[in-house]
Amino acid sequence: MSPLTLAIFLLLPIWIFMHILSRPKDPKKEPKLPPGPRSLPIIGNLHMLGSLPHRALHSLAKKYGPIMSLRLGHVPTIVVSSPQAAELFLKTHDTIFASRPKLQVSEYLSYGTKGMAFTEYGSYWRNIRKLCTLQLLTVSKIDSFAPMRKAEVGSLVQSLKKAAAAHEVVDLSGKVCELNEETTCRMIFGRSSDGRFDLKTLIEEALSLVGAFNLADYVPYLGALDLQGLTRSMKKCSKALDIVLENIVEEHEKILSSGQQDRETDFIDTLLSLMKQPMNPHDKQEYIIDRTNIKAIILDMISGAYDTSAAAIEWTFSELLRVLGTPAAGSSLHAGYRWACFAFLQSGTDFLHSKWTTTLSPIPPGPFSVAFPPFVVQECRSSELRSYISATFPVP
Repeated sequence: MSPLTLAIFLLLPIWIFMHILSRPKDPKKEPKLPPGPRSLPIIGNLHMLGSLPHRALHSLAKKYGPIMSLRLGHVPTIVVSSPQAAELFLKTHDTIFASRPKLQVSEYLSYGTKGMAFTEYGSYWRNIRKLCTLQLLTVSKIDSFAPMRKAEVGSLVQSLKKAAAAHEVVDLSGKVCELNEETTCRMIFGRSSDGRFDLKTLIEEALSLVGAFNLADYVPYLGALDLQGLTRSMKKCSKALDIVLENIVEEHEKILSSGQQDRETDFIDTLLSLMKQPMNPHDKQEYIIDRTNIKAIILDMISGAYDTSAAAIEWTFSELLRVLGTPAAGSSLHAGYRWACFAFLQSGTDFLHSKWTTTLSPIPPGPFSVAFPPFVVQECRSSELRSYISATFPVP
């Protein structure tokens, strides 16, 4: 018998006892949830997701409607799968459903939710987002790196030209990852990737742990057992990442203390200049920028560049190659290429923006968004949501 099966059998009596105690005495006070499949003890509806959860949820939505309820372990979950329903959650009631779930991985790989990616919606998230927007991601700051980005993209294009002339097979995913790695390192660290440590491998391991199914997130009282070994892996990866980031921050501190001026100011330099200052100048006692905040922000930005940005660029190339490979495009390939260049020169970034949004609409970087924490559903008592559920798919 596997450890997981043994744990489930041992905890089943405890679950039954806790379930009986937690049930409300008055059934009328139970919250009314959208329609959904029946759940099993302990695991809920986890067994219905399979290896391709986005397809499984799509099939369930055909039966239960665009807004349905599931129970993933002990976590009540609302699944939204239509544009109209998504607008209600992500636009009309955005402030209610704008938070993040509490995941075990965030405690280890986000410095205890000190960054932006896993932080719950609130004053801290608003302040740190404002800090990044006004200090790191300003138009002038991004434009200052334009020559560097142009040089890196030009180098990629030249390598693709050489490979095409030699009729070589090109690993486009690898090329895109290398491009992202170089541009990200130069913007954040002020230099190309360092051979002293393999940051790329550590980031890939961290992203793998973030995307892994963690039983402790859905059945919390199994977390202490670490049945999957994920907690041990998270601690090991977190320690390795912290050593690398600490070395990089210390190196920048030495450069800044030496008064060296003949270098471009990178993201770490900017953050170090703000250290021990309040995130919000109007509230000097609320959140003070410390070393942990800096490392958490850096880690979030590196992870975002390595993961979603690379995936989006890869899908964009795939869509362009797919369209150019169709019979209709093949007969006028040269004319289409000339038209694309002309449109780009005439409209500037409008052409690239339209192609980018056209790609991201059918193929987003991720198959679905991050799940919302369960407590926000109880706070939203909108009659608009209830009427939409009833009109679209009556509750059986």
